[in-house]
Amino acid sequence: MYEWQPQRVIRLVFGSSLLASFGIVSLMSLVARRYAFPRILEGMIAGDFAGSRLSETCAELCKKMNITGVNLREATVGNAFCLDNKGRKVVAVSPELVSSMSPAEVEAVIAHELSHLKNKDSREKGLARLAKFAFVFDPVLHLVEAAVHRERELLADQSSVKYTQKPLALASALLKVHSAFHASLPGPGAGLFVGRKGKGLLSRYPDLDQRVQRLIDMAREMKTQTILA
Repeated sequence: MYEWQPQRVIRLVFGSSLLASFGIVSLMSLVARRYAFPRILEGMIAGDFAGSRLSETCAELCKKMNITGVNLREATVGNAFCLDNKGRKVVAVSPELVSSMSPAEVEAVIAHELSHLKNKDSREKGLARLAKFAFVFDPVLHLVEAAVHRERELLADQSSVKYTQKPLALASALLKVHSAFHASLPGPGAGLFVGRKGKGLLSRYPDLDQRVQRLIDMAREMKTQTILA
């Protein structure tokens, strides 16, 4: 006679469902990164900035940050973003962003995007998004994914300041981005660009006022340290 153990059956079914969900989402993600992602990327970028002052700025920052193999391209979607797919590292900025900002502001934005590459933020964000899609009905993972995005944006701000020493330039650039770019962003690009207005626990972007205030505080601290030195 077999002993009926409903709790064991429930655990088995529930565990199998979780494994199956995670496996399917992982496979879909792998296929997307291998085949669909490169095509999407080509639709988001245009020519490069070879030979320009902008490319020299990017090269100087790459040297400071010990990053190799970065290709600076024009962004045809959004304002500025970076991608690392199968070792192909791309930083893209839109011509509109470049023309609307000072050289210091553009440098701060490029340093922000390079910081994402240096710290492998696409991997961290990707894992958080993968978990959310695998367990789509778990509200906690939706909160976690958004929190990971916000955290990596703030860390990239901090890293940009570390290598440029220009917190106010980044603060000014973020304000310009938020005031100038209002186009809706595509689903796959959500959380990809340097800045977008957003508030709340489900926003992938930090609150703009708090983000700018953090940069102002960094500038004050740097000024104080200079005076004391």
